[in-house]
Amino acid sequence: MISHQSRIANLSDKHCIFRSGDVMFSVPATTVREVTIMPTIVPVPLSHPSLAGIGNLRSEFLPVIDLEPLIGNQARLSADSGQLLVMQCPLGSWAIAIDKVVAIDGIETHIDAGQRNENTMSVLMGTATYDGKVISVLDVNGLQRIAQQTLEDQWHGSQCVFPSTVSTPTSASKWNAV
Repeated sequence: MISHQSRIANLSDKHCIFRSGDVMFSVPATTVREVTIMPTIVPVPLSHPSLAGIGNLRSEFLPVIDLEPLIGNQARLSADSGQLLVMQCPLGSWAIAIDKVVAIDGIETHIDAGQRNENTMSVLMGTATYDGKVISVLDVNGLQRIAQQTLEDQWHGSQCVFPSTVSTPTSASKWNAV
């Protein structure tokens, strides 16, 4: 039997690898609370397109992120998209609309430090390879900040954050408040 600590140590090097549109992504497995069937998503009026809406999962309301406005058309969900990747972070739970989880596996991440600084909101941390394919490693904290800022801006009646550039799967997005 594997102890609780060794299971956590084993998970800390693992990533949840998933597909959204034509692109493969990963997030650290320890940040994923669960993967579930996509519930009904209710749009938030006048919010940034990256906020797909709010989903109700077992009486818990979760902001749901759509990666397409953040990453580009290549991350467009397929018509039969059907999974929600529920993330657990210190400030609470939120979710990413995805097509399908591919695996939970160890990957070697290559972080692009040149595009990361405190003045930009990045959604991509770097790249990795899995099964011979390049995948984009998402910055979970950056995605959560975008979801939180978008909702707060909507609730307080101010303008949302908008991307200053269209990003590709291999470069980090830069976000600036408008």
